[in-house]
Amino acid sequence: MFTNCIAYAKLVYNKRLKAYKVQFAFNVHKKLVGTDYKYIFPVQAKCNYVSGDLLAENIQEEVQRTVAYAQQSLRTTNIVFVE
Repeated sequence: MFTNCIAYAKLVYNKRLKAYKVQFAFNVHKKLVGTDYKYIFPVQAKCNYVSGDLLAENIQEEVQRTVAYAQQSLRTTNIVFVE
């Protein structure tokens, strides 16, 4: 059974490993900074799902695969990528 909650996702770059990871969370807060809204994610340990390290060579394919797995794990199809 799928839920109708929106899961927010953000792509994080690790400079030391030169790899990306995707963080998914339901409890993301929206904060007004100047004239723009900024999304505040919880710390990585409190996120609902965090992918492993994704290599930069084929990042598009790896993100698609990660989103498909997160949809199954989080039981939602409403995933919004934010910055």
